[in-house]
Amino acid sequence: MSYQLRSYRLAGALALGAVLAISGLWTMHAQQAPNPNFTGGTVTRLTENPPGQIGYFHFDPGARTKWHIHEKGQLVFVEEGVGLVQQKGGPVIELHAGEAIWCPPGVAHWHGAAPDKGGTQYNVTRGGITWLEPVTDAEFTAKTVRK
Repeated sequence: MSYQLRSYRLAGALALGAVLAISGLWTMHAQQAPNPNFTGGTVTRLTENPPGQIGYFHFDPGARTKWHIHEKGQLVFVEEGVGLVQQKGGPVIELHAGEAIWCPPGVAHWHGAAPDKGGTQYNVTRGGITWLEPVTDAEFTAKTVRK
């Protein structure tokens, strides 16, 4: 390999390194720049590995999940209609559009629609899911309480 070719390769490698270093600094600066949509202090986007999941489900009247457990908890948000949620040993809670409930990590629960009214839910889940037994008709049709 000639001296001139080695010089060009070295110059190219140095140029590429400089571009990567500058772009890396620019990226770090861009990520640290304040977002004009937030005020009052620093707001930091968090990352999680594996990331949380957002499920979007419509439950027909009478439809529900089995009992299950989320390793890091679950947020159940009713967007439309009526939803029911029960944590093991607790009452069946009736939720309406715009209402949400937190099911803590490791707590067995189920959620779905009311027996006579459907509903649409966003379910935000973190960690693994352990599926358990079906919800009995007696559990599903128990007297509800409003949140």
